[in-house]
Amino acid sequence: MPTLLTIENVGSSTLTLPPRNGKAVLIIVAALGAALNLLVAVKNSTGWGEDFNQFYSASRLAGTGQVYNWEALRKLEDQNGQEVPTGRLPVVLFGAKLIGWLPYPLARIVWLIASVLALGIFAVVWPGVDGSWMAVALAWSMPVGLCLVLGQDTPFWLMLTALGLFLLQRGRPQLAGLVFSLCICKFHLALGIPILLAAQRRWSALLSACASGAALLAACFLIEGPAWPLRYLEASRQTSFSPAVYRMPNLNGIAYWFPWPTAVEIVLTIAVICLLWTVCRRTADLGLAGAAAAGAGLILAHHCYANDCALLIPLLAIAILRPGIPRWMKMSAVLLLSPAPVFLVTTIRPFTGQVLVVGFVVSALAVAIPAAQTTTLPLAAVE
Repeated sequence: MPTLLTIENVGSSTLTLPPRNGKAVLIIVAALGAALNLLVAVKNSTGWGEDFNQFYSASRLAGTGQVYNWEALRKLEDQNGQEVPTGRLPVVLFGAKLIGWLPYPLARIVWLIASVLALGIFAVVWPGVDGSWMAVALAWSMPVGLCLVLGQDTPFWLMLTALGLFLLQRGRPQLAGLVFSLCICKFHLALGIPILLAAQRRWSALLSACASGAALLAACFLIEGPAWPLRYLEASRQTSFSPAVYRMPNLNGIAYWFPWPTAVEIVLTIAVICLLWTVCRRTADLGLAGAAAAGAGLILAHHCYANDCALLIPLLAIAILRPGIPRWMKMSAVLLLSPAPVFLVTTIRPFTGQVLVVGFVVSALAVAIPAAQTTTLPLAAVE
């Protein structure tokens, strides 16, 4: 009788399925998850394209010097939906002009199709987990459903991170660094990536990412003028820029509930960075290191919401599928793939949901995932 799961060498460990009944079961399970998310999307149709409207409208202002002019932006957004301040950099919004010239309904459909394709690429190329398992996780993930409903750009961030890891694994560090730099689309979630590269002494990739990132930042000045950082800072101080901090599934959200929240967040941030560094330093598995970097990036980010929990998918898949992981950790991962965390985080008292998300990431970094490794990366010979 075929086993449900096989593990190959840790350096390129890939979780695979038997060719017969396993695939059929996964298709059924994925279909059930997708149906559930579709039902939730239909019930919450009022939020359709809420964030996409921000990208679409702000892209029309990119290059005018007014992209962070809230009055100008809200007038454009009001034509198609709810008003939402933009936190994207000028170079990102300028890139969105590729669809900004289309009529809004058509542009929204194009964005949705591109998002689904990006998620497909993410599932296929992420090192260390078979794409079938990733597809199931994506289908059941309510954060992914929220990303598609709201028109978020998180699917593209996941795709770029997966491609960067894939290129590293294929021995293309400079190109990988270039791809990682494109994660500037949601730069606040990418804090784990440079930690991964530095911990594993992937200097070529890190230097490439820094050089490419510097070029993208320079382009921001060409697009919006020399005063754009001040305008961005001013826009970020609006209450509507980061509403409901107490609902954020990150260290910032956890710290909100304690006295001296800034001090609490700083201490927790240092601890998570140290844990992430240790994990990335000790493992030869890029799929695991990338999953740890994505999960840590989520909770380190000062600004994130329930839909951004899609970044946990690689870490959840690895925790569920790999041997040597404690049963309580596997059960926690299954729970996080269910709609429960989203429902908890979006309630009036979301502390339970925040503890579930942050606690899982910290536990995975500190205990379960590192303990499952059997090889160490020969760091001196990485590049």
